[in-house]
Amino acid sequence: MSSSLPERPDLDQLRRQAKELRDAARRDDPGAVERFAHHHPRAPRGGVTLAAAQMVIARELGFPSWPQLKAAVESQAASPERLAEALVAASVEGRLREAAGILDTAPHIARHSLAAAAVLGEVPQVRERIAVDPGEAVAIDEVRGWPPLLYACYSRWHRIDPGRAAGMAEVVRLLLDAGASPDTNNGARQGFRSALKGAVEVNNPDVARVLLEAGANPDLGRPIGEAAGLRDHRCLELLLSHGARVVARTWTVGAAVFADDAYAVSLLLKAMEDVDGPAAREATEMLPDGAADASPEVVAALLAAGADPKAVDDDRGLSALRLAVRAGKDQTAALLVSRGAPDDSTDIDRFIGACLRADRQSAEELVAAHPDLRDRLTDDDHATVVEAAGSASVAAVGLMLELGFSPHSRNGFGEQPLHSAAYAGNADMVRLLIDAGADVDGRDTRFDSTPLAFATVGSGERAGQSVNWVAVVRAFVDAGASRDGVWISGKPPSEEVSDVLRGYGISPDDDPEPGPDDEDAPAFSLGTGVMADIARHLEAAYRDLDLDLLGSLLHPEVHWTGVCTNSGEVLEWYRGLLADGIRSTVESVEVDGDAVVLGLSVARQAEGARPAPPEVLYQVFTVDNAQVTDIRAFPDRASALTRPLR
Repeated sequence: MSSSLPERPDLDQLRRQAKELRDAARRDDPGAVERFAHHHPRAPRGGVTLAAAQMVIARELGFPSWPQLKAAVESQAASPERLAEALVAASVEGRLREAAGILDTAPHIARHSLAAAAVLGEVPQVRERIAVDPGEAVAIDEVRGWPPLLYACYSRWHRIDPGRAAGMAEVVRLLLDAGASPDTNNGARQGFRSALKGAVEVNNPDVARVLLEAGANPDLGRPIGEAAGLRDHRCLELLLSHGARVVARTWTVGAAVFADDAYAVSLLLKAMEDVDGPAAREATEMLPDGAADASPEVVAALLAAGADPKAVDDDRGLSALRLAVRAGKDQTAALLVSRGAPDDSTDIDRFIGACLRADRQSAEELVAAHPDLRDRLTDDDHATVVEAAGSASVAAVGLMLELGFSPHSRNGFGEQPLHSAAYAGNADMVRLLIDAGADVDGRDTRFDSTPLAFATVGSGERAGQSVNWVAVVRAFVDAGASRDGVWISGKPPSEEVSDVLRGYGISPDDDPEPGPDDEDAPAFSLGTGVMADIARHLEAAYRDLDLDLLGSLLHPEVHWTGVCTNSGEVLEWYRGLLADGIRSTVESVEVDGDAVVLGLSVARQAEGARPAPPEVLYQVFTVDNAQVTDIRAFPDRASALTRPLR
């Protein structure tokens, strides 16, 4: 059965049709059963849901999902202004199929909104509107608090229709000429949005070039971090050519290593060396990760920048060479040895590496030569199967399971192999693990989420990769996975996965998200003593932006987790924050055992956009012998006070 959308569709009538179809299917009406068989053969057996019936109605009318049918019906009744808002939202939020569908429905939508004309790169419409009202070029809207420039810079239309790229760049030029600042930004610390950062995030070098040539600050919000992981070097080269700094310990080089991009690694380390000179240290710190996860070419680039081939991973206590051997990267291991790294690999390292290469013969020979080998595997050794499920071949993980690794193993975040495979979108790996007895509803300890939730998040965060999250979702549903909590607020699935979830009757939770912790903080009495004095001095240092006072409180080898390892680096990090315009207001001060807890309201000065609300965080300063030895940040007071002991 197939038809098309009526000229004047009635959504209430379509809902009634869906209910009637559901009821008929529950009665095993032959016509209803046939309609389900044709349009939704995977509908749950037994009690047919209303959502399943709505999907059948939608597909009979030529739409892949009920939400898309609903959107089409509503669009026919919607005002042009509402349609323009929907187009703009889809264009900047990455719902490319939806954006294209709206434009197909309303091809002249740019006439009704400057933001719509900006995201589409409609030069004549933008020129005409700002000629009539120049103030419209910098007007802040009510929806996001953005001016047109941010919409133009965060638009993905150059990916939907590459022919629009030139127009989008020209629109940005027109807006700048009309008074928009090339440094337009919302001032947020988390969720920072700026014109240049947007152009880089969506990988639009034409727009990035216009902004930089107009004087955009290449370091504001550190867009180079996004450029480093793109594997398209145009934005990266533009930023560096306009003076962008590569700051140590900001994951910029790490992003290029993670992207397995040797050219970007070399480019970044050279820029770092030319300006600040710490390239060798940065390369050394990244070498263990590169040896474990990246190609020999990336490792060679790190070594060429001065990385110490004997580098050891601080967290795991393993040398770069051992990590390469454990990853099955024999070519990388040989390269490190040739540069002077001692071969300190063990039989267990070689066994794990053979498994990850799916080299059954070598793995079995090692077991035969060392009969107690598998008994000597530690929990960390067993946990290698977790990462392997997200990056290695199905053959490799299959071999690991045969040789004693468990589908129930967990890494330090409580993730199991199925979480990794789901996030990576590897349907064959998911099926392998389910067949091996993996817990389809196991939850990790960091997010308390199931593998199916990892799949939905992965589909949105890693959209565009040549993997199949739709097949992953179907594999979980077919295996009876729980459908609770799989639609994560703020981390929406891809459009394709969204359709599949809704087809199974899995919809996002419509309950409003709880706001930030607004519990009135109790009044704190610091009292007397050394800890009270340190607390008062920390509060004063933050209040007065006094880095000398802050430095006087720090131990020379103070650690700031994941960022700094000595007082000089901590102070340099704070200088960078101040240079970026980030300011912290102390809302509360508390002594908690051997630590001082500052409740901070953190904000950045906005320019040309509605200021983002301040971010609340709690900074914990652990004290030993009257010096701060450790600094950590927490999102709320409760987690700060229940922090794990170091």
